[in-house]
Amino acid sequence: MTVMLLTLITGSLGVAALTMSGLENSMAGSIRMVEEGTDAAESCVGTAVRAIRLTMDDPQMTAEAAALIAPLGPVPALNQAVFTQEINGALRNNSDVPVGAGNAPNLTMNVNNYIVNGDIDFLYGKQRIGSNFGDQEEPTYDYFYRVDCVAANAATGAMSRVIATFDCLSSGAGCKKRGNNG
Repeated sequence: MTVMLLTLITGSLGVAALTMSGLENSMAGSIRMVEEGTDAAESCVGTAVRAIRLTMDDPQMTAEAAALIAPLGPVPALNQAVFTQEINGALRNNSDVPVGAGNAPNLTMNVNNYIVNGDIDFLYGKQRIGSNFGDQEEPTYDYFYRVDCVAANAATGAMSRVIATFDCLSSGAGCKKRGNNG
């Protein structure tokens, strides 16, 4: 009887251990998939900042910024005019979105198994305080952009989204991430 009881308890513990390790593996796979999606969306944010800088330096997108236009770059060719207007402030806080109804992404790319769409919106610009002391004719401006990137796994449909706000200087000194929203 004791042997039978020990065998039953040992078997129950074995089944419980297998169930727990299967659950742990499933959870680990889900976490890995979320991390991959977030990494893909964050790569879109980095690409967006580079696109902002290049387009600010080359507003007509004919020289260096021409490399951004598809098929060489992530900016869809049909979206080039809207993209240029959004970066240069002609369209402020445009209502386009990267996914869903009314989507017209400014950036599209594939990262591993993910299709990544990004939207860049010009929010506002303001003169940097004290920037005209050195050169009265060319003051420095801060331009603020909202970057919204969504990565969707083509096989599972899982989506990850990263939204960030950037402050870019008109003088070409670069862009800086603002706030803790990304």
